[in-house]
Amino acid sequence: MKQCLIHDNSLRFSKGIYGILTLFAFLTHNHWLVFATILLMILGIFSIKLNILYQLHILVLRKLFANGSEPIRKELGELNFVSAMGSTLLFIGFLFLYFGKFVYFAWSLILIVSLLMFLSYFSGVCVAASMYVFFKKIFKR
Repeated sequence: MKQCLIHDNSLRFSKGIYGILTLFAFLTHNHWLVFATILLMILGIFSIKLNILYQLHILVLRKLFANGSEPIRKELGELNFVSAMGSTLLFIGFLFLYFGKFVYFAWSLILIVSLLMFLSYFSGVCVAASMYVFFKKIFKR
């Protein structure tokens, strides 16, 4: 599998901001903010260079706060899967909200995804990355 060099702190920063955006959308019941977050996450599926929040952290914030951590190797498929899984779950919630069906379920789903993003930000444990490893082992057989 293809691997790339990733700044883990920058990746965690982008997940934290996604979590903040979705939590704020949940608290204000703003489904368009959910949609904006989905669009930002979808860009990360295609390339890490299109992940705007990741690039913001690398280009601006790391230099301001002198955070010179070394990049680590990550599998490109894992990064794409994590972005795709998060944006898909949020998109399902957005569609339910947009069409006015299962509204409480949709907001619950958005809140759960937000909390999982915060879990990934604070502890470094990403449920979607764990799912990727699990599926990779199953389908490798």
